[in-house]
Amino acid sequence: MFSLADRFDYSPEHLRHGLKTGLAAVLAYAVVHAFQLEYGFWGVLSAVIVMQITVADSLWMCWNRLTGTVMGAAIGILTLLTLPGPGWPMALGLFLSVGFCAYMTRYNPRFLMAAITVVIIVVAGSEEERRILFALHRILEIGIGVGSAFLVTVLILPRRAGSTLREQMRTQFAESARCYGILVEAFLSKQTTVAPDLLANISAASRQARDLLTKALRHERLISSEDLETLSRRVTALDNCVEQMRTMLRVLNDFDEGEGYDIIMAAQVRNLAQATSNVMVAIGEGREAVLDDLKKGVESFEARLEELRAAGVTKRFNLRKLLQVFSFLHAMESMAKGLLKTSDVQS
Repeated sequence: MFSLADRFDYSPEHLRHGLKTGLAAVLAYAVVHAFQLEYGFWGVLSAVIVMQITVADSLWMCWNRLTGTVMGAAIGILTLLTLPGPGWPMALGLFLSVGFCAYMTRYNPRFLMAAITVVIIVVAGSEEERRILFALHRILEIGIGVGSAFLVTVLILPRRAGSTLREQMRTQFAESARCYGILVEAFLSKQTTVAPDLLANISAASRQARDLLTKALRHERLISSEDLETLSRRVTALDNCVEQMRTMLRVLNDFDEGEGYDIIMAAQVRNLAQATSNVMVAIGEGREAVLDDLKKGVESFEARLEELRAAGVTKRFNLRKLLQVFSFLHAMESMAKGLLKTSDVQS
């Protein structure tokens, strides 16, 4: 059974988000109240809608909410001027304008915000004499909410996507090193199979890291001191590691023709794997990696492999298993060389 503590576990990140959202709502309320705006609750509601956990997500929502509101106001005013009056003209205007906005969400999500503004202006503004002024006031109210959320997001305990990504890199590279060790040992243990979902968590984490990087580059570059170029190289290195490990996993789980083989160059394989894991952990922790061991590991690995090929040792494999063994070894080599490139650029 789950305890009450399990159901309501403490999350500092969400506590911070809750406090900031409440603060943004209060700030928006204070401004609309000071200006005595008739529909000021739209400002407070907008502040709540656009507040997100990370700065990047909040900025994206702020931009979509504000630009969507302006577009919706323009469409709403055009609808009121073209089809004025209650009854069927309003119904037809709502159908056309809202339907248009809903269709356009296919191309840009901000049209959802535009549709909401259209409804406000067409339904509530149809009874107003100064309809354009009414629409401008709605833009102002929503703009106040968006501005309040923006200020709180950027100035109060900002949770930047870049910073979040940097913190997650440590765990993700450590998990990569752990999975890599399992794959290598399975390969050396006569190519035994491993759990098909071994890489499920790190694959998901790699995709999440790429998404966070995209958000940081798109929305935080101008307001963040985070070294996004270095983070970008780390994410690329993680992607490469995960991709090579997927190849290793497929190879191991495809060895279905009898017993596997003892790997003569096991010592070189283990040395390369250990050096590769050490560099992965160093990159994840953001410290300078010691590359000499990895370079020596790659050189020793390649030299021993070439020596065995020249001696004709690989003739003991049938064609299928020969391709599988070399695919695994090539994936190891590609991973190591990819990490060397990343580390060389960073240093």
